[in-house]
Amino acid sequence: MVGKISRFELIIRYSLLIIFFLFFIFPIYWMVVTSLKDTVDIFSVPPKWFFKISLDNYLYIISDDSGFLKKILNSSIASILNAIFTLMLAFPAAYSMSRYKTGGINLLMWFLSIRMIPPIVGAIPLFIIFSKLGLVDTFIALPILYIVINLPFAIWMIKSFMDEIPKEIDESAYVEGCSTIGVIFKIIIPLIRPGIFATLVFCFIMAWNEFLIAYIFTRKEAITAPVGVARFITERQILWGYITAGATLASILPIVLLVIFQKNLIRGLTLGAVK
Repeated sequence: MVGKISRFELIIRYSLLIIFFLFFIFPIYWMVVTSLKDTVDIFSVPPKWFFKISLDNYLYIISDDSGFLKKILNSSIASILNAIFTLMLAFPAAYSMSRYKTGGINLLMWFLSIRMIPPIVGAIPLFIIFSKLGLVDTFIALPILYIVINLPFAIWMIKSFMDEIPKEIDESAYVEGCSTIGVIFKIIIPLIRPGIFATLVFCFIMAWNEFLIAYIFTRKEAITAPVGVARFITERQILWGYITAGATLASILPIVLLVIFQKNLIRGLTLGAVK
């Protein structure tokens, strides 16, 4: 039979899938396991696969002494503001480029080329500007910088969703007396809602995981979770227990969001994939 897969090929495919799964899941497993060990078990050679579970690392992480929960709150504020305002700026730009071909393909490629520039290239001049304005280590700085970084990606992503909506639908709405605002809110947004959600989630996660900009532009008050985890690396020692416990806690929110909204996210990513 044409296209029939033999048992041997099926075994090979599933074996490769299992290998890839273990390759990606093992670091997460090791991080969680290490966070549950005490210092002696963490540095034991060979590594202990069976050990007494200790919550001391987590108790310190959530205590006022570490201040890590405040860093998670800072990450949440910066990521949420970034996602919301990036979408607010990206949507009209994407609509203009999709429906009116503003700037043509060259403008879109220019936006994407900005996204390809390493953030470190503009870090020094931006740091000087923000220092002059007194914005370093403030809750305003990071959302602004993240918007600049994520805006090209958001414009490209939303535009690709809008391009899949036939313009004839817009024209029919105009004939019925609908205004441009009405077309946007009654037709465009409902049709690409999964795509909008996917864009929001990706902008949120990219800001949540960002380290370099947060490390440069924060000092004490606005430190985010990734920077907070890195600060457990001191001149004298590397506090692996605190690092893994902090990284585990910082990973919970993005994972929970992906699990809860995975259906909408998958719909957004596959929107327009089949014509």
